[in-house]
Amino acid sequence: MASLPQFLSVYLRPAARRPGGGRGGAALLLAASVALLQPSPARAAAAREPLSDWLVGLGDAAAALDRGDPAGSLAAARRAGAALSRGAPASRAALAEGLALLTAGRAAEAVEPLTEARRAAPAPLAPHLDLALARALVAAGRPIDAVPLLAAAARAGPGGAQREARWLEADALLAVGLLKEAAPRLEALLREAPDDPHAPGARLALAAAERMLGRERRAAERYREVARAEPDRPEGAEALAAMARWRSSAAGAPTLSGADRLARADRLLSRGRPAAALDELRAAAAAAPPAPPDQVSLLEAQALLSAGRHAEAEAAARPLEARSADAGVRRGAAWVLAKTASRAGRPEESVGWYQKVAASGAAIPGLPERRWRDLGDEAAYLAAWLWFDAGAWPRAAAALEGFARARPASPRADDARWFAAWARFRQGDRKGAARAFARLSGGALAEGAWYWQGRLAASPAEARRAYRRAVELGGDGWYAALAGARLRALEGTVEKAAPAAAAPPAPLSPLELRPGPAADQLHAAAALLGLGWRSAALAELDDLSRRGAARPVAAPLAELAAFAGDAERPFRAARDLLGATPRTLRWLYPTPLGEVVPARAAEAGVDPDLVRAVIRRESAFQPSIRSGAGAEGLMQLVPATAGRLATLAGAPRQGGGPLEDGAQNVALGTHYLALLVDRFGDEAPALAAYNAGPRPAAAWSRDRAGLPLDEWVEAIPYRETRAYLKAVLSAREVYRRLGGLPPDLDPARPVGAPGDGVAF
Repeated sequence: MASLPQFLSVYLRPAARRPGGGRGGAALLLAASVALLQPSPARAAAAREPLSDWLVGLGDAAAALDRGDPAGSLAAARRAGAALSRGAPASRAALAEGLALLTAGRAAEAVEPLTEARRAAPAPLAPHLDLALARALVAAGRPIDAVPLLAAAARAGPGGAQREARWLEADALLAVGLLKEAAPRLEALLREAPDDPHAPGARLALAAAERMLGRERRAAERYREVARAEPDRPEGAEALAAMARWRSSAAGAPTLSGADRLARADRLLSRGRPAAALDELRAAAAAAPPAPPDQVSLLEAQALLSAGRHAEAEAAARPLEARSADAGVRRGAAWVLAKTASRAGRPEESVGWYQKVAASGAAIPGLPERRWRDLGDEAAYLAAWLWFDAGAWPRAAAALEGFARARPASPRADDARWFAAWARFRQGDRKGAARAFARLSGGALAEGAWYWQGRLAASPAEARRAYRRAVELGGDGWYAALAGARLRALEGTVEKAAPAAAAPPAPLSPLELRPGPAADQLHAAAALLGLGWRSAALAELDDLSRRGAARPVAAPLAELAAFAGDAERPFRAARDLLGATPRTLRWLYPTPLGEVVPARAAEAGVDPDLVRAVIRRESAFQPSIRSGAGAEGLMQLVPATAGRLATLAGAPRQGGGPLEDGAQNVALGTHYLALLVDRFGDEAPALAAYNAGPRPAAAWSRDRAGLPLDEWVEAIPYRETRAYLKAVLSAREVYRRLGGLPPDLDPARPVGAPGDGVAF
């Protein structure tokens, strides 16, 4: 890998040559600080005169800030300021000092050096310094002085600092009592970015402002809006508390209606909190005015189903399906009954309920229109697929082929044809299965169809031809990996590991940075990284990567983010904008957290490449991501599971924060993966258990023990879990190849039955 100074010389040279715009200052800033992030004993030896002392001090300050040591950064910045105490060098040292103080929580002390640094800030850094100084002023109790700085940053060109400043400007206006100025700004921001992380807090602030301005009806609706939308977040709790304070001091204060409570329950259920949803439903029934009883009962049945309380869910749904006057409620109840009958092993009954759902077009209360309109097609598909799940192969083949004929435009038609072919395979009709897979050879499922034609081929020559076609079509995917393994077995070849000493990487090829806002934003990110201000640099890259303007600079963006130690943004840029090439392969398959993953994997006794592949599939390297089911962090752990794992490992969790910490999340997730591998004795069912839970995975493993790996994966009943295993195991093969290791995937290996062990 090239060094960071090499990266800067390749990618930033064209822009640094451009006249005007302060680019010369930016180039000097980068040369004086970013390069110094590279440790060098020669630098310390050369520090014998003021310029060297200044350079070494700045480099040490940036490096310390980057590694989270503001005290060390402050000491180094002050050494630099003492070495050259006037002019532009002094301003540069003051910038390092101010950032260190601000990071250390000493905001009042940071104001003076940041003010000095702002006077001589290079153009790419101006809005970021305005934002930093404004933060220091607000924290020091001087929001009125922060307002013009935030206004200036908010008017800057597009970027992370500009977006952040717009939200903070409105907050500062509120803090100094300028409610009429703040309210329209907040309303505009909420219209433009309703899902921004600042939005819930902004809605709360706007509600308080509306009430102070005497707009009580609008304030009440704002509070109810936050309470409905954020039932499990601090903002939702604060909205409820604000409404309670209002009621204690004035008549006619807002309360939550039954419909509001129903909306909160629905949101909790969508976020994987069925127990909390059930509590909220009890409040919905008792509220004034109450929520419609049938809608409460339907959501209760859905919450019970989600909580795994299937018998109770069925008992709640049956009277609704039989007696409700609302056709949508009856349809929703039939959906719940189809699910519970399926889980109870009653396929005939489940098929009947799914057919009833498919025959109705009624809107189901609480479901978005797009979802309930699609439900008919999904139910018709499941009514056919259930026979496959039940092992009734002839009936499954006929039903699935019938679905595909009746609904050729369905997004599930190819899946129906696939499982029809598989049903013929499982019943031993090899010729019929081969014909069915052949009909899929030119569509979206072509690589899998070619692989299974190879498995069904009448001769080794036909098998080789089919496997080679699967490899050509499959890239780095599952079926290409399986086909490659089958080809090696047919040809009697053994893949050897790459030499330990890999060849040096090819030098980076220059990419022209055309003048424009995207190039300017990239320069700003590089300059921020050179200061050791990693969070601001990554925020700038994040803002750029999420906009259409990122495409022309996607490669240098990914390169710079990778040098910053980030895995998420290079992965996203390569996946969404660049595609798979030799240059982007390491961005598509990054190694997050450096040595943390290998260390935790070694402690747990699992393959580090398997852990990396799990992270890639679970979170796409986003450390703070949270799923609809409530799973958090890089390895997507549910907090309750994480708590039990932490206790087993002897490190109980404190609160909810650690799951966003990558190292903590990986430590717990790797420990859990190791427990699953120990129980199942095989990585494939262990991964199935990681995704779907140990209980269903154990049942599948017992029922299908002895099947070869490729058949075992195809026989997993849950579509999501099948896709999960294929993605993780194929990604693990790519990681092995990049690490110089031979392929490890053996599609013919039989998968054994599970043992005893972890069941949560």
